[in-house]
Amino acid sequence: MKKEMEKHLFDGEDRTLEEAQTMIAHATANEQEILASYSRLTKEYQKLLRITKKAFYISDRQGKVLQRQQAEMQNLLDNANQGFLTFTRDLKVGRQYSQECVRIFGQKIAGLSITSLLTQENDTDKIKLEKILSQVFAESNALAESLLQQFPVRFRIKDRDIQVECKLLESEFGDEPLIMMILTDITEKLLAEKEIHYLSYHDKMTGVYNRAYVETVLPEVEGTQAMPISIVIIDMNGLKLVNDVFGHQQGDTLLIAIANIMKKCCRPTDIIARWGGDEFLIVLPQTSAAICQGICECIQTACAQTKDNPIKVSAAIGRTTKTRGTFRFPEMFSEAESMMYSDKLAKRAALHQGFISSLEGLLYSQCYENDGHGTRVEQLTSKFIAFLGVPLEQLQIETLLHLARLHDIGKVAINSDIWGRRGVLSDEEWDIVKNHSDVGYRLANSIGKTPLAEAILLHHEWWDGTGYPHGLHEEQIPLTVRIFSLIDMYDVLTHDRPYRSALGKQEALMEISSESGTHFDPTLTKKFLEFIAD
Repeated sequence: MKKEMEKHLFDGEDRTLEEAQTMIAHATANEQEILASYSRLTKEYQKLLRITKKAFYISDRQGKVLQRQQAEMQNLLDNANQGFLTFTRDLKVGRQYSQECVRIFGQKIAGLSITSLLTQENDTDKIKLEKILSQVFAESNALAESLLQQFPVRFRIKDRDIQVECKLLESEFGDEPLIMMILTDITEKLLAEKEIHYLSYHDKMTGVYNRAYVETVLPEVEGTQAMPISIVIIDMNGLKLVNDVFGHQQGDTLLIAIANIMKKCCRPTDIIARWGGDEFLIVLPQTSAAICQGICECIQTACAQTKDNPIKVSAAIGRTTKTRGTFRFPEMFSEAESMMYSDKLAKRAALHQGFISSLEGLLYSQCYENDGHGTRVEQLTSKFIAFLGVPLEQLQIETLLHLARLHDIGKVAINSDIWGRRGVLSDEEWDIVKNHSDVGYRLANSIGKTPLAEAILLHHEWWDGTGYPHGLHEEQIPLTVRIFSLIDMYDVLTHDRPYRSALGKQEALMEISSESGTHFDPTLTKKFLEFIAD
């Protein structure tokens, strides 16, 4: 439509020219006197019309280019994530150049006081800004630029951090100068910088400081009057065991638990840091040996009282205190670490027994394991060994007795819904179940019971090679495992399970007899049947 209007814009002038040319061509003899002058006038009109058309079309094209350029510039400004505005000495916004201004201030701002907008109507701050800007507009260009440097560079506007940059613009046409203000929302940038700074000096998982922070502040601690100063080294017990049995997520839960205990027992001035892996460091300025001991006892007591974890939180602790002289961190660290390792070694056996007891409790409470199964199998094993009269080494006997109680300990890492189900398991669920011997193997290895670990891993191997996990057959299967398999099966058959009721003694023996040579060692099976029947 617009192009059509432009096409007919000069239609009137064109008709006038055509009429004049027609009159000249058909002029009579009486009109010849004025013909020459009229003809010259017509030619000049034609020339002027041609120039006018040319000028119009050139101007029109330039106008369209300018409009396009303005639209592109506006689009760039609106997408620059910055607000642009100008104001003069009346301090009222003359024009906003981008939509970011509306987003920052929550409204259109043309005609509003720039000082009111920036200070959110805080009268004290508003007066300070007005004083600076009044001086800027009152001075010459060079001095005004210097005064403008006093203008604040950051404001808090509607819970957002806004960076402000001001530029003084001199008018080319003699008008009063303008100040252009560029506003940048730096809220996310500041939050990201804060997060980066936090992660640089904190352990992301536990929230305590990290090793880098300690190494940064140590020179300051060494240079202050921090005496007496104490250092505590804490190593969490059982982390590898929990990671191996329950997975690293549960291990992380324990690390968070012990970090929270340290936060609770320590003071705000103490520096708690995760030194690496399962080891923590506490630096306690102006702390005597007695106070340090009290904090360590608080940590130990809190660990013993923790609940809702696969095993109790436990820590080996070493500490040292320097009352005078020069604080030398490496020396104190070495002393505290040595004490921590001694504490860990002294409690190792008790800790392992504690872990086993905790896991046995889980086995009976969460895995539908028949309470008393382990004890019964252990007692029956002792009697059967005596009945066999086979010369077993002491280590084999100990392994058998431990196996009686811990053979199914790997079940604690498997969803209890699977163990309690009466229906048939899917192939995927059966694969999960079979994995419990591997979990038990890793657990026993974690507490240094290598022979027991091997026995736990292999206690589902069958005489004919159809068992798991390795498909061993006949005497490839250790003697201890072959003995245990018979006793375990007998107790399982003669006691209720979620998926079936208990069998009588004779029914159980018939079941075991039927699997001689397939599941069980034939020779041992014969001996076991005699033993039970005796």
